[in-house]
Amino acid sequence: MKLPRAFKTSMAAVLSAALLATVLPATPALAAAPAPATSAVQAQALAVDGGLQIAAKKIQRNPSKDDVFVNKKYPLSPVKYAPKTVAVKGTNVRLKSSAAKAYSKMAKAAAKDGVKIRAVSGYRSYNRQAELFNYYTRIYGKSYASRISAVPGTSEHQTGLAIDVGNTNGACGLQACFANTPVGKWVGKNAHKYGFIMRYQKGQESVTGYSYEPWHFRYLGTSLAKSVKNSGAKSLEAFYGVSGKKAKSTPKQTKGTARTTANLNMRTGAGAGNRLLVTIPKGKSVQLTGSKKSGWYQVRYSSKTGWVSGKYLKNISMPAAPKKDSKKSAPQKSTSNAKSAKTTANLNMRAGAGTSHRVVLTIPNGKKVAIRGAKKSGWYPVKYAGKNGWVSGTYLSNFSSSGTAPKTTNPKSSKSSSKKTIANLNMRSGAGTGKRVILTIPKGKTVTIRGSKKSGWYPVKYAGKNGWVSGTYLR
Repeated sequence: MKLPRAFKTSMAAVLSAALLATVLPATPALAAAPAPATSAVQAQALAVDGGLQIAAKKIQRNPSKDDVFVNKKYPLSPVKYAPKTVAVKGTNVRLKSSAAKAYSKMAKAAAKDGVKIRAVSGYRSYNRQAELFNYYTRIYGKSYASRISAVPGTSEHQTGLAIDVGNTNGACGLQACFANTPVGKWVGKNAHKYGFIMRYQKGQESVTGYSYEPWHFRYLGTSLAKSVKNSGAKSLEAFYGVSGKKAKSTPKQTKGTARTTANLNMRTGAGAGNRLLVTIPKGKSVQLTGSKKSGWYQVRYSSKTGWVSGKYLKNISMPAAPKKDSKKSAPQKSTSNAKSAKTTANLNMRAGAGTSHRVVLTIPNGKKVAIRGAKKSGWYPVKYAGKNGWVSGTYLSNFSSSGTAPKTTNPKSSKSSSKKTIANLNMRSGAGTGKRVILTIPKGKTVTIRGSKKSGWYPVKYAGKNGWVSGTYLR
């Protein structure tokens, strides 16, 4: 389960490496009178996970045991249980001794295969979990908070047997895309050999109660972890036969709809430089109008119409015939013979067509650039302020066939050139949680956006310092 990258100033140093936490509902079934911690509960045999019949098994309720079962309906007993923990070698992450030793062994094995695993988060106390759950409830509301964080007393992290892992460079930190990184692929394939299982698998939210978390691994001991893996069960609930229902399949999309894969900003235009209208929660269905531009889709959600990036949409099913925009706009001229265009955000000019090339300079939002030739893989050769280079066409608009030279005077300030923080936010030396923390920007402060977003991170300026911050906590 996740930790927030930005929480309270006093917690910033501890929580800076994480984004979200896997949580259980605010009203767990505590009234169900769980069995004494020293006993085991007999589970009923249920047909779950696509018809897989799970045999009745003993469920461990003793929190001091490595195979203790914890979820929404099975809280810890005592609820404020606190295990003895040790620091994982070379990190500040703490786990029970058995889990820490197993993790170190797994990390060494991965290193031999050329994969470097980073320990992100381990043991969290009852009180720390309470702070996290309350924080997410304030930000997202109780319903969504219960899918990404746990009610204190029901979190696997409180047992000292759960660990969140990531890449050493912070890539896809605590995000679904982690599963496709070298570390994500390695642990997904090999973790059970060292006593760990991926606790919250894809498509199992209706069974586990939590969103897909390919970074969250639970230590059970080598024998049990292998048994769970070999059983074919997609969740620990299914293995023990206590899910009570089949996992829901991904809902089918109707024509003219799509589904969000992350909390997604809807903007007034097709580009990150346009004004934010609303943030659409992850997993929501949006209506497509039929208009698409430079990888952005025009959508309707919650009585609002705007544009969202197609990178964070799945199950896209365009309507049979694109609907015309409700507001008339001047027809866009063909870009094939365009001589100039305007930037829709602070835009990096690079030495070649692609983000891997050196940055020549950053062109401010709203500036006109001269187009020097044909587009290549979505990038345009341009000239600005006497410099030649390449820019991404995603952040260009108002293409014109006139040969008017671009103006170099400073445009009027735009709302899109600055954003406000929605939490105490770490500014880092690069785009990722693995980079050095420069300073912590207080909640509600305005920061200046210096360039284009990179993997969800923005280059910003605050208090005379330049650095990078996560766009998750900017509005």
